[in-house]
Amino acid sequence: MQNLTDNIIELNRDMEPYIIQGSASRPVPFKNKYGDKFKPLQFVHFSDIHAVLDLWNRMVEYVNHYKEYIDFALHTGDYCGNNQSLYVDFYNYGTQCDRPIYNCVGNHDTVITPKWIGNTKESTHELLFAPINDDSRNVNFLECEYSMTYYKDFPEANVRLVVLDLYYDIELQSEWLKQILADAKEKNLGVITAMHEPSGEIHDTYGVTFHTKNDYQSLVGKRRQVPFEPIIADFVAQGGCHICNLAGHEHHDFFGRTDAGILNSIVPSATNWNGWCDGKRIRGTRTYDCFNVVSIDANLGILKIARIGNNTDNYFRSQRALCYDYINKKVIYNG
Repeated sequence: MQNLTDNIIELNRDMEPYIIQGSASRPVPFKNKYGDKFKPLQFVHFSDIHAVLDLWNRMVEYVNHYKEYIDFALHTGDYCGNNQSLYVDFYNYGTQCDRPIYNCVGNHDTVITPKWIGNTKESTHELLFAPINDDSRNVNFLECEYSMTYYKDFPEANVRLVVLDLYYDIELQSEWLKQILADAKEKNLGVITAMHEPSGEIHDTYGVTFHTKNDYQSLVGKRRQVPFEPIIADFVAQGGCHICNLAGHEHHDFFGRTDAGILNSIVPSATNWNGWCDGKRIRGTRTYDCFNVVSIDANLGILKIARIGNNTDNYFRSQRALCYDYINKKVIYNG
């Protein structure tokens, strides 16, 4: 039997009110006054699991426990370990999740050896997408061979989720993305994009604690602008509603806008390797797990983030909760 002091539910019991209220919108009198039509969409965002089965199972345990409030989970890349030879089929050999878990390609998922030799698109697809369950297949894929690019509409929440592949078929995806965003604008859907890496350099951080205080940029240099950011920026310039871009890759927190005005929310790594993290990740403690529960409320135009697991950095700053007005581009609460 699992030790209760090591149980992910008990370790994070203080966050339960955030998960419940993340599924709440305006009080009933205001809903009636303003004619609110949409249900908040709430889901787990995690990334860079890097083949650690125990941490995947713990995340699934959390989703299953709070499935009344959580609609799905989204993993934004680096499903494999350092490379494709370090691989675990979580979908078939991990704890079964009562909600869909959507996946995304990471850079480590595309290479075959530690020497960083790229492998075929087919090999990546077979590892990340062939094993997924039927619920997670219920998406609209870009039509191409071994597609790992797709969108999913949540009409009850007025949200479209678009998941992009940064490593194969960039030109084909770019044309597809323009069409998918134009269609979302026509239908007045708010759009969340998801990819493995941030869409560009993040400079306007609002001073929130969900953005690292450590100067990693001095170590890695300038990050690239991914090829999809200008397309997203053009969508916004034409009146489209882009809520945020979700990513991982960095292994530490990022939150803020790029020079192109695109909001990025970067979740720290779900694996427990300490490299590039803003602190230690110790098994048997709350620091072991790390993922976000994200809520989108289209009635109010707000994005809410609650951190499950590691929520304190090496400067003692707390990353417990963040509420952001994505219409007026301002922070409502961070603490």
